[in-house]
Amino acid sequence: MLNNAGLVQLAKFGIPIVIVIWILGYLTSEREAYTTIVKTRFKSEKEKFIADFLDNEVGSEFNGAGIAHACAQQTWTPGLILSCVPVDGGYAKVKNGHLNCIRFAMEMGAELVLPRIVKRDQKNVAVTRPKNGKGPYVGELLEYLFDYEHLNATLSLHCPQMKLYKSMDDLWDVPQVSPPKKISLSLIETHITNGTVVQDMAKLSDQIKTYINKTAPPETRRMPIRFELDATNHAFPVDYDAPEFANSFGRLLRPRSDARALAAAALYNLSKRFGLVSLPSRNIQNNGFAGVHLRTEADAVGYPNFDTQVGALLRFARDVEARLLFLATGTTPREIKAFTERAQAANLTAITKKDLLDDEDAPLLQAMTWDQRALVDYEIMLRAGSFAGPVESGFSWNLAVTRSTVPGAAEAAAAPVSGLVQYRDAYSAVMGSLDRGYTMKATIWP
Repeated sequence: MLNNAGLVQLAKFGIPIVIVIWILGYLTSEREAYTTIVKTRFKSEKEKFIADFLDNEVGSEFNGAGIAHACAQQTWTPGLILSCVPVDGGYAKVKNGHLNCIRFAMEMGAELVLPRIVKRDQKNVAVTRPKNGKGPYVGELLEYLFDYEHLNATLSLHCPQMKLYKSMDDLWDVPQVSPPKKISLSLIETHITNGTVVQDMAKLSDQIKTYINKTAPPETRRMPIRFELDATNHAFPVDYDAPEFANSFGRLLRPRSDARALAAAALYNLSKRFGLVSLPSRNIQNNGFAGVHLRTEADAVGYPNFDTQVGALLRFARDVEARLLFLATGTTPREIKAFTERAQAANLTAITKKDLLDDEDAPLLQAMTWDQRALVDYEIMLRAGSFAGPVESGFSWNLAVTRSTVPGAAEAAAAPVSGLVQYRDAYSAVMGSLDRGYTMKATIWP
């Protein structure tokens, strides 16, 4: 037992130590709380806008139940691997081609090597398959255009039966998967309508498996085995699947996050510069600007000429009573200037993404390739109060069908629009000849 002197000594040294420990703990916890407050409450208005933008995709809320059900209903074969020849083109065409590849793997009950992306020539986007030194061009990884982590996490959660390989590099130690056996819609002898669309989806899975068993009989098959699907696009009719599948399947692939952040920064600056109310929500607001897609680049074969497209887009702006136009295009500076001048003559203001980025963000856009910059246009156009683009463009169709899932798109009365209109709802118009675009409309997932 301590005597009085011992207690005094203990108090002299012990109490200060306890106080110091308490103060340090208090300061640490307070600092953590302060840091949390700074990161949330005192985040700049622009940073908060961008964060909210990234958290809210336009359209109906993602529902993985349909994908999970489709995967649960399928019979899966371990060691049966599918790879796909990449579809070349722009964002929308590549996106739909990749989704066709994933959908085919589901019908096949196979593991999947994610397809590569063809990087187009920067000086002439009509040129595909660029040279890669002395060796063959193998293409870019998925994150060249898309958010790979989002795809991987979403499929792993809702379709865990499908094993994913990021590239063939993941199979470097499995020599029997190379070379692959070929597979295509024509080889499996499924019936096609409108040039590319599977006519009887109910038979497709059995047709695929019959072909595989004929090509590689199970009794002699050495596993793992790989089949390679020819470049396939616009093959799957969207309305075959239940709405909860159809409205969420396309959301597996979304633009890479840096492009989405640049789009958010541009949209924030647009709202401030022109005094618009623009909230980064899932809905579309009547926020005073219209998005128009001009498609006259080198690879735009079979499109109406510049004057025809501009005339149609300006008439659309007049019909929807827009005064501010966001122009999405990859055309030449000369044609952008000509469009802007014609818009001014019609008492309209036309702007592009380059006009909306601050000095700190502009170099980030400049460092992107032509197709990556289109992702910024795409994300801004999703949030335009109204939108119009040409019927020949998969980019326009992708925007229109995605925006059509926003509540109110079908219910609200659409303003009448002059000229030929292939598709119209409350938020979007796809303009052009009525005998074109049917296949894209039927086979593009939102």
